[in-house]
Amino acid sequence: MSSSQMISEHIQRIAAYKSENPAEEIERQLGIPIVQLGMNENPFGPSPKAVQAARAYLEKIAPYPDDSAYLLRQRLASHYQISMDEIIVSAGSSDILAMTYDALHSPEAEVLTGEASFIVYYQLAEILNMPLVRTPMKEYAFDLEAMAERITTGTRLVVLANPNNPTGTIIRRRELDKFMSRIPDHVLVVLDEAYFEYVSDSRYPNSLDYVRAGRPVLVLRTFSKVFGLAGLRIGYGISTLEIVAALYKVRMAFNTNSVAQIAALAAWDDREHVQKSVETNRVELEFLYRELSKRHLGYIPSQANFVLVELRKPVREVTSALLTQGVIVRPAWGCPACMRVSVGTREQNQAFLAALDKAL
Repeated sequence: MSSSQMISEHIQRIAAYKSENPAEEIERQLGIPIVQLGMNENPFGPSPKAVQAARAYLEKIAPYPDDSAYLLRQRLASHYQISMDEIIVSAGSSDILAMTYDALHSPEAEVLTGEASFIVYYQLAEILNMPLVRTPMKEYAFDLEAMAERITTGTRLVVLANPNNPTGTIIRRRELDKFMSRIPDHVLVVLDEAYFEYVSDSRYPNSLDYVRAGRPVLVLRTFSKVFGLAGLRIGYGISTLEIVAALYKVRMAFNTNSVAQIAALAAWDDREHVQKSVETNRVELEFLYRELSKRHLGYIPSQANFVLVELRKPVREVTSALLTQGVIVRPAWGCPACMRVSVGTREQNQAFLAALDKAL
């Protein structure tokens, strides 16, 4: 039997995800230092306390990790004032998202999301051959009115990034409350809040209120962004007891390594590092806004650690020109005339702007 007969047709049609322009590879090709502004990482790195804790734990990696991440769940539960059993920890919040698709997958199940959001939402539907409904964005944000109209008896999953990647826009409390009032019992709403620590808008909703009220909501958060632990792959989800119990049924055992758990605990406790990262991000965002305005380039005000930039020429032309100068940014998924630029240090941002002047 050939592989084409062995592998399902819908899997054969999928374009495999590959990290675009890995920095180490580009550095080898160009022979120059790379400015990585394409992955929305914390440019200041993790808390030194997290690095120290991880390094100290390396002598204890022979045993399998704590399968339930007990200590980390205990710390999170105490902070959020919820039950430990309402929290699941895994190898990045995307891994919990994959579990969610698996748990809700059935022949008639549909996924509903927006047209310009996190690429993994679309990939997971493709992998499971689940029908995916995408509603147009409204001013670069989710149009919840339009989404509510698209919910059917087959809808099982609504996925919302808040703040949204790649646009940096948020759903505010009043509009989310109104949307949630229209969600039927057979639909789970995923609120992907990977960037929520960066949000400064006072109208941002407290998504845990829905969980405490027993609503069918799964809140996803991560240690990959503001905590600077993307390389260790660790994130968490918060939901009702029933939903978390269902996720445990489809998860892979021992899927969160022990070093990541220890580093996450130390990173969580270093609030000073988190606050400094958030404040510096805000300062650098304002700097980028001013500089982009000087160049008469449009941008979308962001509540995250990246900014969506509107271009006057084909996106690939600009991102490729930036790449030849050692600056990595990303074409924005679902926004054909835009690129997404991560907020870096002042030095990195200045290098980006200098390269952008040449590219334009």
